[in-house]
Amino acid sequence: MIQAKFKQTETGDFLSFEMDGHAESGPYGYDIVCAAASALSINTINSINELADYTPIYEMESGYLYFERLDSLSDKQIDITNLLVHSLLIGLRSIKADNQAFIQVKLSQGGANPC
Repeated sequence: MIQAKFKQTETGDFLSFEMDGHAESGPYGYDIVCAAASALSINTINSINELADYTPIYEMESGYLYFERLDSLSDKQIDITNLLVHSLLIGLRSIKADNQAFIQVKLSQGGANPC
Protein backbone atom coordinates (compact mmCIF):
# COMPACT_ATOMS: atom_id res chain seq x y z
CA MET A 1 0.00 0.00 0.00
CA ILE A 2 1.17 3.53 -0.76
CA GLN A 3 1.22 5.80 2.29
CA ALA A 4 1.21 9.50 1.35
CA LYS A 5 1.71 12.08 4.11
CA PHE A 6 1.49 15.83 3.67
CA LYS A 7 2.56 18.45 6.21
CA GLN A 8 1.24 22.03 6.31
CA THR A 9 1.90 24.95 8.60
CA GLU A 10 -0.95 26.33 10.70
CA THR A 11 -1.46 28.96 7.99
CA GLY A 12 -1.82 26.29 5.28
CA ASP A 13 1.57 26.48 3.56
CA PHE A 14 2.84 23.07 2.49
CA LEU A 15 6.16 22.13 4.09
CA SER A 16 6.69 18.58 2.85
CA PHE A 17 5.23 15.38 1.57
CA GLU A 18 6.38 11.78 1.80
CA MET A 19 5.22 8.75 -0.16
CA ASP A 20 6.24 5.26 0.88
CA GLY A 21 5.33 1.79 -0.28
CA HIS A 22 3.97 0.08 -3.37
CA ALA A 23 0.31 -0.12 -4.34
CA GLU A 24 0.58 -3.70 -5.62
CA SER A 25 -2.75 -3.31 -7.39
CA GLY A 26 -1.46 -5.35 -10.33
CA PRO A 27 1.62 -7.14 -11.63
CA TYR A 28 4.83 -5.19 -12.19
CA GLY A 29 4.39 -2.96 -15.21
CA TYR A 30 0.59 -3.07 -14.94
CA ASP A 31 0.07 -1.42 -11.55
CA ILE A 32 -2.02 1.57 -12.61
CA VAL A 33 -2.34 2.96 -9.06
CA CYS A 34 1.43 3.00 -8.57
CA ALA A 35 2.00 4.45 -12.04
CA ALA A 36 -0.52 7.24 -11.48
CA ALA A 37 0.81 8.15 -8.02
CA SER A 38 4.40 8.09 -9.29
CA ALA A 39 3.63 10.25 -12.31
CA LEU A 40 1.78 12.84 -10.22
CA SER A 41 4.45 13.06 -7.54
CA ILE A 42 7.46 13.22 -9.87
CA ASN A 43 5.67 15.81 -12.01
CA THR A 44 5.06 17.90 -8.89
CA ILE A 45 8.75 18.04 -8.05
CA ASN A 46 9.73 18.73 -11.68
CA SER A 47 7.10 21.48 -11.91
CA ILE A 48 8.28 23.13 -8.69
CA ASN A 49 11.83 23.07 -10.03
CA GLU A 50 10.79 24.74 -13.28
CA LEU A 51 7.88 27.01 -12.32
CA ALA A 52 8.98 28.11 -8.83
CA ASP A 53 12.60 28.25 -10.02
CA TYR A 54 14.28 26.34 -7.20
CA THR A 55 15.41 22.81 -6.53
CA PRO A 56 13.61 21.46 -3.47
CA ILE A 57 15.05 19.03 -0.98
CA TYR A 58 14.02 15.58 -2.12
CA GLU A 59 14.96 11.93 -1.92
CA MET A 60 13.74 9.33 -4.38
CA GLU A 61 14.25 5.57 -4.42
CA SER A 62 12.15 2.58 -5.36
CA GLY A 63 8.88 2.86 -3.46
CA TYR A 64 9.89 6.04 -1.63
CA LEU A 65 9.73 9.78 -2.30
CA TYR A 66 10.34 12.63 0.12
CA PHE A 67 9.93 16.34 -0.69
CA GLU A 68 10.64 19.37 1.46
CA ARG A 69 10.44 22.98 0.38
CA LEU A 70 13.30 25.34 1.13
CA ASP A 71 13.04 27.84 3.99
CA SER A 72 14.32 30.89 2.12
CA LEU A 73 11.71 31.33 -0.62
CA SER A 74 9.98 34.39 -1.99
CA ASP A 75 6.22 34.74 -1.49
CA LYS A 76 5.75 33.91 -5.18
CA GLN A 77 7.80 30.70 -4.86
CA ILE A 78 5.79 29.68 -1.79
CA ASP A 79 2.52 30.35 -3.63
CA ILE A 80 3.61 28.25 -6.62
CA THR A 81 4.81 25.45 -4.34
CA ASN A 82 1.52 25.48 -2.43
CA LEU A 83 -0.50 25.32 -5.64
CA LEU A 84 1.48 22.42 -7.07
CA VAL A 85 1.61 20.36 -3.86
CA HIS A 86 -2.11 21.00 -3.28
CA SER A 87 -2.73 19.75 -6.82
CA LEU A 88 -0.79 16.57 -5.97
CA LEU A 89 -2.90 16.12 -2.83
CA ILE A 90 -6.10 16.46 -4.87
CA GLY A 91 -4.81 13.97 -7.45
CA LEU A 92 -3.86 11.38 -4.85
CA ARG A 93 -7.20 11.78 -3.08
CA SER A 94 -8.93 11.18 -6.43
CA ILE A 95 -6.92 7.99 -6.93
CA LYS A 96 -7.76 6.91 -3.38
CA ALA A 97 -11.50 7.43 -3.96
CA ASP A 98 -11.56 4.42 -6.30
CA ASN A 99 -8.64 2.46 -4.84
CA GLN A 100 -8.85 2.63 -1.05
CA ALA A 101 -7.16 -0.75 -0.59
CA PHE A 102 -4.01 0.49 -2.33
CA ILE A 103 -3.35 4.05 -1.15
CA GLN A 104 -3.74 6.14 2.01
CA VAL A 105 -3.46 9.93 2.05
CA LYS A 106 -2.96 11.89 5.27
CA LEU A 107 -2.67 15.62 5.87
CA SER A 108 -1.35 17.07 9.11
CA GLN A 109 -1.28 20.73 10.05
CA GLY A 110 0.54 22.76 12.62
CA GLY A 111 4.10 23.32 13.56
CA ALA A 112 7.06 24.08 11.39
CA ASN A 113 8.55 20.59 11.21
CA PRO A 114 8.37 18.62 7.96
CA CYS A 115 7.00 15.05 7.67
